[in-house]
Amino acid sequence: MDKKPPIFKHFRNIYSKSPWLLVALLWVSIIPTIGALTLGGWIYSNWAELTILSIIKPKVAIVYCFMGITLMGLALIPTTFFAVITGYLFGWQAFPYLVLSYTLASAVGYLLGKILKKDSLELILDPYPKAAKLIHDKKNQMGRLIFFIRISPVIPFAISNLVFALLETGLKRVLWFGFLGMLPRTLLAFSTGAFAGSIQEALSSDASVWQYLLVAGLLIVSFWGIYSFFTKPSESKEVYR
Repeated sequence: MDKKPPIFKHFRNIYSKSPWLLVALLWVSIIPTIGALTLGGWIYSNWAELTILSIIKPKVAIVYCFMGITLMGLALIPTTFFAVITGYLFGWQAFPYLVLSYTLASAVGYLLGKILKKDSLELILDPYPKAAKLIHDKKNQMGRLIFFIRISPVIPFAISNLVFALLETGLKRVLWFGFLGMLPRTLLAFSTGAFAGSIQEALSSDASVWQYLLVAGLLIVSFWGIYSFFTKPSESKEVYR
């Protein structure tokens, strides 16, 4: 049996062959957290001086969507953080704009990931030939995988965008199945902000019992879906292309 290379040696090998791939992996893994901490700290410190405009005004809605698409699409902040802040600042009137923003941000992240070399996925999966073959065999069922990855409240949006680009799932699948998968977790995060009594409560990590139960439910569904995708044989071709 072939011995798998140590993880750091594998990363060094990726960097030597495709440095931008490693930069992209590190960016989507680290930058959103830094962005959330920075922006959250700034909002918390300057809350008393902020003026919140009504999002029902067209100009405000356009600026909001542009900022959301940019910040989430470029992996500058996590979608969960953006959803919580949106819920608290603007309330339920902003939810359609949030959904539109994360859907278009998916396209931005996916298309940016497509800039990387065509053999990027092969470089990552080089020590794992069985996984590479499995992914190749299920190329026409990627919609399922997208949906169950997106529905997970713990799999970062930015990382999954890069993964979908490397897997070459197709932009239509990312938009449609990603839109459906993101709805439950986005609604959960958004409602946390909408029901918060203060900015401190919205930004805190405290959660109610029902929120923990919903998160657990989404995790179970996501785990089951991803596990079944990789373990069950293909039975039928995906209709949506």
